[in-house]
Amino acid sequence: MINDSYNFRELITVIGIILLSKSLYYESYGENILLIVFLGFLFFSFNILKLKIHVPVLLYISSLLFIIILNPDSQFDSVLVLIVRFSIAIFIVHILSFQKFSKIYVDIILFLSFFSISTLLILHFNIDSFLPDFTAMDGRYIRNFVLFGVPEGNFIHGISKNSGLWWEPGAFQLFVNLAFIFTIISNSISHKKYILFFVTILTIGSTTGFIVFSLLSLIYFKKHLANVQKKYLFFLIVITASFFFFLLSYVSPLIYDKFNQDSISFISFLSRYYDFIISYNLFIDNFILGYGFGSQIENAIPYGADLIGHDVYYSLNRPTGSDGISMFIAQIGIFSFIFLAPFLVPKYYAYLHFAQKLIISVSLLLMFNTENFTFILIFTILSIYGIVGNIRQKHNETINYS
Repeated sequence: MINDSYNFRELITVIGIILLSKSLYYESYGENILLIVFLGFLFFSFNILKLKIHVPVLLYISSLLFIIILNPDSQFDSVLVLIVRFSIAIFIVHILSFQKFSKIYVDIILFLSFFSISTLLILHFNIDSFLPDFTAMDGRYIRNFVLFGVPEGNFIHGISKNSGLWWEPGAFQLFVNLAFIFTIISNSISHKKYILFFVTILTIGSTTGFIVFSLLSLIYFKKHLANVQKKYLFFLIVITASFFFFLLSYVSPLIYDKFNQDSISFISFLSRYYDFIISYNLFIDNFILGYGFGSQIENAIPYGADLIGHDVYYSLNRPTGSDGISMFIAQIGIFSFIFLAPFLVPKYYAYLHFAQKLIISVSLLLMFNTENFTFILIFTILSIYGIVGNIRQKHNETINYS
């Protein structure tokens, strides 16, 4: 039996990964400098000099860096940050098995989710915090409640959405749904965990979050329908059908608003639509090597303004560069599909059924292509875990837990 307990040092490590994945603290207290600090923490906290690095990981990283560096339009500073992220990812996947990493990750997200739900009470009653506030990198004023942040604009405009530790609800839902995915893979999803995930997703109010959660719920309910005793089967089917009816009735107006030109939510749809159109055309024009890693400002912005028109580009409907995966493809070119494979079809879910794998892969695609997280630490780490599967490095030996 595998011991999935963890110590304080390992807990701090996974907390660091989450916070450094573009949380409000990452944005406001150093950004990429914090990645270097975290790398130093790993170096001095773990015996990483004796790690035997998984060969496919080295081939993946060296090949991707080679393709990126071949393009003269790739930005040197972005490549350096990528090397730092890869260095962190190498250490993480050899220090912590995917099983242990996902266990710690889920525990942290459950903890954050539980406390973040009170965001709605704070918004409703306009509660001030005795804890210090801070100003995010984009200039927004955040009431800092340590376990989550509440933008001042939410109070002003009456927005009742839960953003957790991130700048918007769409980013928070990604971390909650990732935790849901991990519990499915580890077969550790319980009714209590599911309800907490569900309530948190409701408070977040993200359309993508609802869609992904609904897809993942198919796996959850299929599992429990298969295990239930026959005499309770009818009642569980009724409960399941009622749940999906409630979820669809709750979600469908939000989805409709996204495509309704008279709705303010249509702005969000147009923004993401323009993101994709710009990335698609940039990919077609730079098919082999892409338009340059990290060159969004230098290449994509002027290209986008010319493609869709200056006035549209700088209007309320303007693209925001949130199309993570399509931007990744456009920046690196045709070879990017090879490097996306471990992320979208990871080894750590190898034992699942095909339908479960398909749902999880589609969920990852939806989540990471509606938020710009493909250039963030969590994406890099999951990509490397996707290569090695569920292994751990200990005393120079690779132990396979899968």
